[in-house]
Amino acid sequence: MAFERALSVKLMALRDITMLVSLSCNKASHLASESLDRELSRNERWALRIHTLVCRNCRRMFAQLKMLRALVSKMPESAHQQLRAALTQLSTDRKQRIKQLLRDAGRTQAD
Repeated sequence: MAFERALSVKLMALRDITMLVSLSCNKASHLASESLDRELSRNERWALRIHTLVCRNCRRMFAQLKMLRALVSKMPESAHQQLRAALTQLSTDRKQRIKQLLRDAGRTQAD
């Protein structure tokens, strides 16, 4: 029983280390976005930190994301309502184009 527990702990540690050093740009961008909405786990925080230390593009993206979030939070409620109304008025073609651009950007980041 003790051996199985020790093995389980070592396997968890190995998975944690693997996550820390093998985080893709795509996963890093998802974690950066999620970090603005929820508390990341300790492993997620470290993985994102390590990735942004070595990846200039993701470091810039994360900084821009935080700046955008700060600016939006300072907007008056009336501006938030106008923005929400404008976003719901996007044409189907425009929404599809935006989705395609995001998919293409994700593929480019992963390469």
